[in-house]
Amino acid sequence: MNKESFYIYGKKPIEEQLLRNPENILRIFISDKMADLYGGVKDLREKAKEHRIPVNPVTKQKIKEYVGDVNDQGVIALIKRAEYQDFDEWIETLNIEDNPAVLVLDHIEDIHNFGALVRTAAAVGVAGVIVAKDRQAPINAISYKTSAGTIVKVPIVRVSNINHSIEKLKKSRFWIAAVDMDEEGLSQPLWKHSLHDSPMAFVLGGEGKGVSEKTREHSDYILSIPMENNVESLNVSVAAAVVLYEWKRQQNL
Repeated sequence: MNKESFYIYGKKPIEEQLLRNPENILRIFISDKMADLYGGVKDLREKAKEHRIPVNPVTKQKIKEYVGDVNDQGVIALIKRAEYQDFDEWIETLNIEDNPAVLVLDHIEDIHNFGALVRTAAAVGVAGVIVAKDRQAPINAISYKTSAGTIVKVPIVRVSNINHSIEKLKKSRFWIAAVDMDEEGLSQPLWKHSLHDSPMAFVLGGEGKGVSEKTREHSDYILSIPMENNVESLNVSVAAAVVLYEWKRQQNL
């Protein structure tokens, strides 16, 4: 394996890759002994054959050497490259009249949080997830697994500068809402804000630090999630789910 490729593991993530990006799969490795415990992989083999993707039998120990001690379900795949999209090309594909939502990640470094965020974004139907080039968890085996394979269902747009990209979103008529704690009484409660009548970009900050001060300044306003029992904050992936599903609810009114 070279730096342009990496392994993903688990039946569901590999099935999603076969369905959406089969050209990115270099080879699939299956441990028959392990696969039998999870209902077999006959359908996966057939799909791989359709796309002329080599399937190799391997031992359980060999899979462990490739991906470590993880819940691989006896199936791993070597992927050609991480799939990121260019901002300018991606934004040209959007229909702004549909009032889409975008998730902007202000340096999320925890790989499990990143995978969970992408999974929620895909489930809600956001138009894209914008991530920074630096100090950002990558698309890799863990993010594939944590997202349950949904990382191929939503565009992941990688940019050099988050704030420059926010300004570009503004020029495309997006309103920018930073989702953060209300430390200075400057935020607007989520439930009291209209989210359905314009394109929306929701900015979520890194673990522990929240949205950076400069990025808050580039935002149009700050949204806070009302909480009780002296709870100060939520995990970033949970906060994103709350906000995105409120956006989704308002879209369906």
